[in-house]
Amino acid sequence: MSHVRHDEPGWNPYRWVEISASPVSLAAPAYHHRFEGLSGRFECTLEALTPLLVGRGDGRFFGAPDHPAIPGTSLKGAIRALAELVGNAAVPSARMDAVDPAHRHDRASQGAGSSWKLDIVARAFGYMGAGREAACHAGLIRFGDAALASTPVPPPRWPGFQVAPGRPKPEHQTFYPTNSARKLYHHKTGAAELTPPGGEIRDTYLKTVFPAPVGTTFRFIADFHNLRLEELMLFTYCLVLEEDVTVTLGPSALGPGFLEPVTLRGPLRHKIGGCKGLGGGSARLRVERLTLRTDPAARYRAGGDRVEPLEGAPLLEKLAGLTAPFVSRSARTMLQLRAMLVYDPSDPRTRDLNYPSYDWFQTDRELPDAEKGRIKPTI
Repeated sequence: MSHVRHDEPGWNPYRWVEISASPVSLAAPAYHHRFEGLSGRFECTLEALTPLLVGRGDGRFFGAPDHPAIPGTSLKGAIRALAELVGNAAVPSARMDAVDPAHRHDRASQGAGSSWKLDIVARAFGYMGAGREAACHAGLIRFGDAALASTPVPPPRWPGFQVAPGRPKPEHQTFYPTNSARKLYHHKTGAAELTPPGGEIRDTYLKTVFPAPVGTTFRFIADFHNLRLEELMLFTYCLVLEEDVTVTLGPSALGPGFLEPVTLRGPLRHKIGGCKGLGGGSARLRVERLTLRTDPAARYRAGGDRVEPLEGAPLLEKLAGLTAPFVSRSARTMLQLRAMLVYDPSDPRTRDLNYPSYDWFQTDRELPDAEKGRIKPTI
């Protein structure tokens, strides 16, 4: 495992990316009823690089059997989680109490009325205050559902995989050693199947799931309205990520048998949906077209607005400009984020991703703190 004390084979499916130590920054939110800032639409595709499951709870994909879909709320949640990490924002729910005090839900909001301020993610993606009378902000980004565009296997015949859906709980300190970091899952590059259950597991703990196979593609749109430039830049980066990064992993992050650093190179890819710890959920999001309006009110004036969608080389140039401030960042949070999201087939961490055995958990639970397992560093 990815624990220095054990010699079991494989790697823990996730590691921790440290959050920024800087204070959460707040500013007044923009609203839908005014014409200000930047508005437009991203038209995107999502391709499954490993089995992909955004499920209803019964092991099957959302949507009708012949027309599976990814809910827009699932897409928005995945992108928002990245934005909270990259943009140094607070968590979105008061129920998420296992975080450091500086990033609790109540740190996303300050003041009231005309003096109300929100952090960058709450302004862009929305904010729901705690309690019935608390103030809420609808947010300025909306994702449509992702409809099936193509698949190598017709949806009713998607293969099933038997999995053990359980995972470590936050009270197990070996796997949750800090509240000042966020959990990201390894890619299992090139995996056509989910990792099967290891060891002897009772049948009652097993479940059959039917993920979309590798190569399945969905299409979706993401609309934005009245965003500030810094908000659009953060949103764009979390949507498109980076196409070419170099990551160096030290021997301590790789385990026994590695005496020298290992350098990985490749694009950053998203993880979305269920079974991420079993190798599922790796996906490539690609922006195919961008319509950007710098004067949203123009569409309501005589003649309307004549904004042409960007495609091809002009689109790539625009995306590069919007993401440049984050691509150039070398803060520890960004280095660790790249180490977890890089998609390189030569990555030694992709071998045998799995949680430890049941016996491992029981033994570790009884050990003194000084003897418990330790998750290896991210880089």
